[in-house]
Formats: sequence, C-alpha cells, structure tokens
Amino acid sequence: MGVLLVIFPALLGAGDSAEARPQRIVSIGMCADQLLLILAERSQIASLSSFATHSNMSYMADAVGDIPLNNASVEDVIPYRPDLVVGTDFAAWDTTRFLRQLGYEVKLITPPTTIEEIYTMLREFGRWTGNQHRAQTLIRKMKQDIETIQSRYAGKPRKSVIVYSPNGYTIGANTLENEILKLAGFRNLAAEMGIDGFQKISLERLIAAKPDVLHIDSNRLNSNSLASAYIGHPVLDRAVSEKDQVFIPARLRICAGPMVTEAIEYLAQRR
Repeated sequence: MGVLLVIFPALLGAGDSAEARPQRIVSIGMCADQLLLILAERSQIASLSSFATHSNMSYMADAVGDIPLNNASVEDVIPYRPDLVVGTDFAAWDTTRFLRQLGYEVKLITPPTTIEEIYTMLREFGRWTGNQHRAQTLIRKMKQDIETIQSRYAGKPRKSVIVYSPNGYTIGANTLENEILKLAGFRNLAAEMGIDGFQKISLERLIAAKPDVLHIDSNRLNSNSLASAYIGHPVLDRAVSEKDQVFIPARLRICAGPMVTEAIEYLAQRR
C-alpha cells in the first residue's frame, strides 16, 4: 500500500464548490481512473475502467471499492448517463470518437514526460472535474516531497545508470522515467548517449558505457521468452558489478501522477 492512499481525501480537503461540477464522471482508461480516485469526490465517479482494480498496474487499485467498472466501450458507457467522460489520448479511440459524435463531453489526458507536465495535467484534470483546489494542494505536496527526498539522499554519491529491457530496449531522454532517474540522483547514460524515448541499445554499446548500475526492467520480464535472453546474458554479470533486478515498480510508473514521488524515493534509496 503506497503512502498516497492514506492521505486522500483528508490531505486534499473538501474540494471546490459543487456548483457546475460534473456529477456522473465515467473513466475509460486506467490513468484517468487513478486521477479520478485521487482528485474527485467519490460521489462524482459513476464508473471506472476494468483496469482500475489491477493492483500490479494501478496505484489506486485498493481505493476502487464498489465503484462499477466498464470495458471502455460505447455500450458500457452510455447507461451511466455521463456528464463527463475521461480517458487518455492513446486508448479507446473508437469509443471516444463515437461518444463525441453522440454529444458527450470527452476529455483526454496527454501522458506527461516531465514533472512540470504532471503539474499541468493535475491542474487541467482539476478544472475538468471541478476540483481545482485539491489539484493545487496535491501539487504543493508533491513539490515538498521531492525537495525532502532530494535533501534526504543528498549525501549519497551520484551513480550512472542504464535501464535494460527485454529485446534490448533502454529508456532515454524525453521520458518520465528519465526525469525520475535524474531527480533520484542518477545519471542516465542512455540519455547522455543521445538515445531518445524507448530505443534498442546493443549489448556492446551498453558494456562500453560502463554504467555503475544496470536497472533491469523486470516489469516486462517473461522468463520463458527469447526477448528475456537479452537481460540474462552472462556478459552482463561480468561487465556490470551492480545489477538491480527491479526497476521502478509498474504501479509507480505506468501512469503519471503524484505516485512518482514514491518512485523517486524508491530509486534514491537504491542509489
């Protein structure tokens, strides 16, 4: 259970005026599910996506309770008579298109790649749902937490790192993971090597970079797949002295939100 779950809704207060606030919000995406559970009044939530209860992916899975779930289809959404539908701009395209054609208000999240973009997303989501005060309170708390974490681990030496995934992929610049690594006190060598986003890196190039730490992206690990042979190659054991078999747990990184502060501390502890 993450620390964020114990602060809602007490930390965020009663929220904004209910006047003109959506009262039957339906989420059709897991990242929107989590923001609703964090920012909105429970009485505002008509339905969440079926992914909301997947505890290995959703940070707020334990907070779902008896809220009805949907499969992100038009047929599932309409019976809830939503006055707002929220989701992400990379999922359920057909559903969002048809709902808009039918006259429903649909708002979509663009996944952030920086902490500042998370703050912007929270403000925007707060406006959509009529919970601007809660969003601002949460942003202040995130900023304070990040400052505290960086101060707590300031005495630990910075380390260079490369994240390595099945099929030989790594995580470079312009990703939220890169931002989290930097705030946790790591130098992401993939970003310094000019790798942008999620790209393949050869085993030879990885070894030549000589990272202090190799983070294995075990969120994507299937021990029976050929793809996993990349991260199990014996040369890695000889070339890199420090291997962390767990990168950022999936529930802290699949969706951007206040849970990234926990991800930053998780990595800073392991620096």
